[in-house]
Parts: sequence; structure tokens; C-alpha cells
Amino acid sequence: MARERLRIACELHDVVAHDLSVMTLGVGAGRVIMDRDPERARQTLREAEESGRQVLSDLQRMLGLLRVDGVSKGPQPRLADLPVLLDGYRAGGLAVTLREDGVRADGPVLELSVYRIVEETLRNAVLYGHSTTATVELRWLSGVLELSVRDDGLPRERLLGIWERAALFGGSVASRAVSSGFEVRVRLLITRNR
Repeated sequence: MARERLRIACELHDVVAHDLSVMTLGVGAGRVIMDRDPERARQTLREAEESGRQVLSDLQRMLGLLRVDGVSKGPQPRLADLPVLLDGYRAGGLAVTLREDGVRADGPVLELSVYRIVEETLRNAVLYGHSTTATVELRWLSGVLELSVRDDGLPRERLLGIWERAALFGGSVASRAVSSGFEVRVRLLITRNR
């Protein structure tokens, strides 16, 4: 449990550090052009202000999580990286498909969390459920993402990391045995462009 929380904290730290860099650059740019182009400067400062709000929101999500050394650094995965993740599982013998409905929300913390939830659910399906097939479904609704993974594996309880990530978004996790195997359902409360 502690190790997963520490990993999440490290990932979120990297995302927040990037957002702070973008915000600082925006404020600097606004200051430089303030006298020459006041309207453009106002727009740049408004964007930096919004970026600051996002950083504060992300920092609030990090509360209670600690940073540790020894965790790999670098670009964090995004939703655009899901096909590569699924290809990796396919190469390992899991026949996995992805279905997606609705208009995708974005934002580095949301995208990283969704990616990691899918990754952990599939890892558990293979390691503990001995699954050979799986379906990942993302349903983007107004203010909510419904994510489900259904596989042909055995029931399992290793969902702690999934719960931790769902909690970042005031979400919930449910799992159950189904006639064809096992299903994990995750609901995340989202805001567009977060």
C-alpha cells in the first residue's frame, strides 16, 4: 500500500512541477509584453492564472502522499499511450480490446491516472486472474468517466492501487465475478480540460 502511494506521489509531483513551469513562463511572458500589447498580456496572465488553479487542484490531490527517491523519472504516460500498453499485453498473450465512447477529457493527472488504472487492472488479470482475454471500456460522460475492464479470469482482490487513484478524483471502485470471468468498474469525477 505505502509503495503504491509513494509511486503515485512521485508521478503527481512530476506533473505538478511541469504545470508550475508552464505557469511561470506565462507570467514572465505577460510581464515582458505588458507595455507593448496590453490585451495579449492580459490573455497570457489569465491563462497563467488558470494554470495556477490547476496546479493548486493537483497539489490538493497529492495531500498525504509522499515523494521517495528511486522511482523512475521521465515523461508520464498519457491516454494516447494506451494503444502501446495494450499492444504489450497482446504480445504477452492477452487478447485485449479497447472501446471508447464520448468526448475524451484531458489533463495530465487524469490521463496518467486512467493509464495506470488500466495498466494495474490488466496486470492483475494476467498475474492473479490467469486471464487470456480482456475488454477495456472508457465511457466519457458529463463530469464522469466510467472505466471498466472485463476479463475471463479468476476473481481477485488486489485493487489497492486502483482505489488510491480513484480516490484522487472522488471516485469509486467495484469488482465482481461475472459469468464470463471478472469485472472491475471504476468511476472518476472529472472536469473538462483538467
